[in-house]
Amino acid sequence: MRNSDKEYIFAGHKLLFRVIKPHIVDQIISTARVEDIIDDYVNLNRRGTNLVGLCPFHDEKTPSFSVSPAKNIYKCFGCGKAGDSITFLMEHEHFTFPEALRHLAQRYNIEIEEEERSDEQKELQQKKDSLLLINEMAAKYFTSQLKETEEGQTIGLSYFKHRGLLSHTIDTFGLGYSAQSYDAFKAYALNLGYKEKLLQQLGLISASGNDFFRERVIFPFHNLSGKVIGFGGRILKDNVKAPKYLNSPESEIYNKRKTLYGLYQAKGAIRQSDSCILVEGYTDVLSLYQNDIKNVVASSGTSLTPQQVGLIKRFAGNVIVLYDGDTAGQKAAQRGLNIFLEYDINVKIVILPEGHDPDSYIQMIGAQDFKNFITNEGRDFIILLAQDIEQLYSDNPIEKSVQIKELVNSLSLMQDQIKRQLYVKQCAQILHVEESSLFQEINKMIRTRIKKASYKRPKQVPTEYNPPEANIDFDPNADHSQRIRGMGSDNLDYQERDVVRVLISDGDKIHNEEAQESIGLFIIDNLKDIMEMISDPLHKQIFEEYHTLLNNDIVPDRQYWLRHSNQDIRALALSLLSDKYTYAKWSEKGLELQTQKPIEENYIKDSHQALLRYKLKKVKERVQELQRLFDQQEDDKRDIVLLTAFQALIQERQTLANKLKMTVM
Repeated sequence: MRNSDKEYIFAGHKLLFRVIKPHIVDQIISTARVEDIIDDYVNLNRRGTNLVGLCPFHDEKTPSFSVSPAKNIYKCFGCGKAGDSITFLMEHEHFTFPEALRHLAQRYNIEIEEEERSDEQKELQQKKDSLLLINEMAAKYFTSQLKETEEGQTIGLSYFKHRGLLSHTIDTFGLGYSAQSYDAFKAYALNLGYKEKLLQQLGLISASGNDFFRERVIFPFHNLSGKVIGFGGRILKDNVKAPKYLNSPESEIYNKRKTLYGLYQAKGAIRQSDSCILVEGYTDVLSLYQNDIKNVVASSGTSLTPQQVGLIKRFAGNVIVLYDGDTAGQKAAQRGLNIFLEYDINVKIVILPEGHDPDSYIQMIGAQDFKNFITNEGRDFIILLAQDIEQLYSDNPIEKSVQIKELVNSLSLMQDQIKRQLYVKQCAQILHVEESSLFQEINKMIRTRIKKASYKRPKQVPTEYNPPEANIDFDPNADHSQRIRGMGSDNLDYQERDVVRVLISDGDKIHNEEAQESIGLFIIDNLKDIMEMISDPLHKQIFEEYHTLLNNDIVPDRQYWLRHSNQDIRALALSLLSDKYTYAKWSEKGLELQTQKPIEENYIKDSHQALLRYKLKKVKERVQELQRLFDQQEDDKRDIVLLTAFQALIQERQTLANKLKMTVM
């Protein structure tokens, strides 16, 4: 909706568009496909007519995130997040609405026509975009220093070439160099008009005012959409007290616990292979990627976190952990193993020969032999742990029992019971213990974990539905799922809710070709006489608004309700359009429905059935009401008018039931 001041209302945001022309906004919104956008962030699999995957907004092990290409929306049935492609970018990437529009316009090659912006708008836009813009500027600066200066070529580029990196790899990952000067970058950035306070906030300038990454080669960190969110810097001098690696401090756009180095470049290969190779260092990633092993990421110098494992799980169900052949590397792998198990990820570990890391080893034996090595030497880590316990502690029962309990703790975290049983059987054989003993310890640990979780779980407070208020400010981060889950519960009208669903979902479709009558007009015409009987205030508001729009020759579509200025109507529309249960796509299985149209095309019958069920419900309510009145009157004093109305309602009830092929009780 737009008014004469070009105020565009989207998901409750009131924005004055004096930047992107309104007709371009409409073109972008209508062109963008939600499944295309989300597929960059979530590994989606077909389930009937919808696509499903792990929700990117909360940690989960079982997919509850559903994308509907037909409706062009997404919905998580776990956390309640829902919306379209623009909403997704705003919530996941923290884009402003204009930023999301520009991102989609670039993706779909839509030329943006802009109107003149005021100085105030330019300043506001700069503030919102400042952190990402500064990092983008810094990344270009570091790249130019590497390639275009004598110092960068002599020191930085020589180092990368010495490590065997080719120009294509350097360009793909945006590698760079920061000069020896104490303030070369600072002077460059300030000269461009960037504020020193923000440069310090991003860690590009130290608190003392010097360049933070000076005299280091630079490794940019990217988010899943390719934006530079931070940097890693490696010093090249030996025998210095400075740390070998420095990373950007955490900021509004960079969280090291939620970042995997190389994931932006690797996500396509990870999804395609359903496998992710996890290494320790930046150069390990670069070297493997350059040798056509592209499904590789690094944990960016941190211990593996649940957020990082959750990122991997979005794209693959299998992980191969490559670590140096030292004890520290193996222990690091074991700490991360439990997180993989909790996320139901199959994990193998490959121990490299002593003295080698992935970079040095692939350069020594070559790409093909390295691939063969991973395939042949990859060992299931649970089985490997069991074998190590038996080998190292078979003569020490006390220490062996301690190690077995550590192994049992890992087994107890497995979500798949069948998988767990198979592992228990194998581990029992390796360790020479009874399966029942392992299961007993596993069950004890699971019960303890559940008990601890119950202590931490907050009490559930019943949510009551309140009638909507006009012009409510919309919080894009708010969770309205609890409020909407209450709609359609026992105290409300399922049949009424279903009619609202048809109005929102299919109201703009044609019901009668000859008369060019829409589904919405058909429903509203059939509900005029019982409009006052609508029980839910929000439903009534939708019916009345629909009636008003039709009187003005406007037939609203789904997007009208999904972008309504009332947050409760938006949330209800998303809830009604997001069906947790999907129909199988029989045509893909070589089968076709023989007796009726496919579900998504059968909207005329769907609207008839919904309307009949609702009218039958209301007629039954009226019959029960009149029956109570009759029960209060003596037989010879019953009102003849009421009796006539009662008999007419009985007949109408039977007629409606017959149309629905139902038996009236």
